[in-house]
Amino acid sequence: MPLRPSRYAVVGRTEFRHPSGRVVRPVLHTATGRVFLADPATAARLDTSQPPVQAGPDGTIAEQVDPVREQQLAAVGLLVDADRDEAAETLAASRAAARDHRVRNTIVMPSAYCNMGCGYCGQQHERRTVSGVHRAALAARIDRAAHSGRYDALNVRWFGGEPLMAFAVLRDLSRSFVASADAAGVRYAAKLVTNGVLLDARKLHTLHQQCRVGLIEITLDGPAEAHDASRPLKRGGGSFHRILATVAAALADSELVDLRFIVRTNVGLHNAGLAEPFAAELAAAGLAHDRVACYPAPVHSWGNDVSAVAVARREMAAAELAWFRAYRRHGLRFSLLPSGPRQVVCAATTRHSEVVGADGRVYSCTEQPLVPGHTGQDLGSISTLDADALRPVGAFDDWYDTVAAGETPCRGCAILPVCGGACPKLWREGAPPCPPLRDNVRERLDLYAADAGCVPLHEAHPAAGAQPD
Repeated sequence: MPLRPSRYAVVGRTEFRHPSGRVVRPVLHTATGRVFLADPATAARLDTSQPPVQAGPDGTIAEQVDPVREQQLAAVGLLVDADRDEAAETLAASRAAARDHRVRNTIVMPSAYCNMGCGYCGQQHERRTVSGVHRAALAARIDRAAHSGRYDALNVRWFGGEPLMAFAVLRDLSRSFVASADAAGVRYAAKLVTNGVLLDARKLHTLHQQCRVGLIEITLDGPAEAHDASRPLKRGGGSFHRILATVAAALADSELVDLRFIVRTNVGLHNAGLAEPFAAELAAAGLAHDRVACYPAPVHSWGNDVSAVAVARREMAAAELAWFRAYRRHGLRFSLLPSGPRQVVCAATTRHSEVVGADGRVYSCTEQPLVPGHTGQDLGSISTLDADALRPVGAFDDWYDTVAAGETPCRGCAILPVCGGACPKLWREGAPPCPPLRDNVRERLDLYAADAGCVPLHEAHPAAGAQPD
């Protein structure tokens, strides 16, 4: 069977001089997340963005196929049998992962209120916390899952609104969840997604030591002035410096050495060009630290109109590279390339994940509760669902069949294994959610090679296409 380049081999445009003296081009295999520094001949063999080598008038091809190299490339998946349907295999693996997931994921919104009034937010907040009846039902549901024998781990994500507006509820539910996991002998991990305003040393110790929160994701929308304008407190005043000081203090606390942070920046027209001053402020505050990772995320619609602030896709791809370069200049940690396939794209595509709103209603997608026009898409109440059963089928549990049927262009995309289609909800709403990676993956590969100590030989190949697929 003849071999062809994997559709998931993405080749960088630029040739580099490796510290060893070799000439290389970076290659990302999106099916595995592995990056290779290939010699020019190997890169050319894999680069489907270039025209194939044509036979000369005498029917010969200048470069003879090296069978040893071909087998080496096949062994790591960069060459595959010509008739192999890699997309079908990728989607089959995703279906299996969604169906047989050994981790139970529960996203809990303890509060429906938020103390911020961000202009791009698609939620409608109300002063409500999870009632005692619903808390008891949720605790029972988690306990049944822990003791079912179906799972190796329980993962809980605290979400909102602003989850710390109901800190007592979060704390009390955590005690129950942790006790259930320990009694059943399964792993337990928790993540908190918060605006960070209500964090302090006392809460951090409780969250980490009692609630077993190991990861806290905080949104900072640029340097102080931009953040405070973009994410205003409803009671007035700014929050940037307070949040930064809280994180910096946590990093210096010897009792919180296993607590990690993510700094997310929602990038829109208002702050897309502020990567440099933002990165400088984080570094000056001590956040250039192994326990802090940063990433920019494009502002997108949750059903609301964000056209006045959202950055167009290709412009966002360029802006993201600028943010990465700023992070790198200031020593901030970030993920330049995906580290492996994303088999289950989101909670909405597996019945082993569910979202529990502050009103006790259960959803499959985090962008349904509190979002006008979507709150009626709940799957039932936590107090009436069968505690031993998986959540009911949601609107996006057929996602991988949708992709396989060609209802989106994802099936033919080179980054499908690491993207998974990004957001089923946005595709169904007619707003393609293709991530910036789709447009800037080759530039990211250039940054990867530079980080490996490689030096560019010359400008990028002019005939290379702009997109990986």
